[in-house]
Amino acid sequence: MPDRRVPKAPVGLQTRGRAFWRSTWEAYELNIDERELLVEVCRALDYSEALAAVVRRDGVTSEGSRGQLRTHPALAELRAVAETLRRLLAQLGLPSPDEPTKPSLLSPLQARGRNAAQKR
Repeated sequence: MPDRRVPKAPVGLQTRGRAFWRSTWEAYELNIDERELLVEVCRALDYSEALAAVVRRDGVTSEGSRGQLRTHPALAELRAVAETLRRLLAQLGLPSPDEPTKPSLLSPLQARGRNAAQKR
């Protein structure tokens, strides 16, 4: 395996986003478009982590304007971020990490092509 350097993570990424950045770059070669998608995935992961921390701290319910219990607003945001992550990851097209035959250092485009060829 060639000695490759992981590009510096974008400014502002937190622990989860930086970890995903590093592990993705260690496993795949990305083109410029894929790199931009990866930045957005990492930011969404960090945002999701922050929202989850709010829900852990406050609980799944909050008090409404008239004292009624209501679903914590962060839960709706978490669902939206999860959907955004799902779409971004699908667009990025990284193969499943559970795939035992996955060769290292494939670009996502190459991995999709290999998966399609293996399904034929």
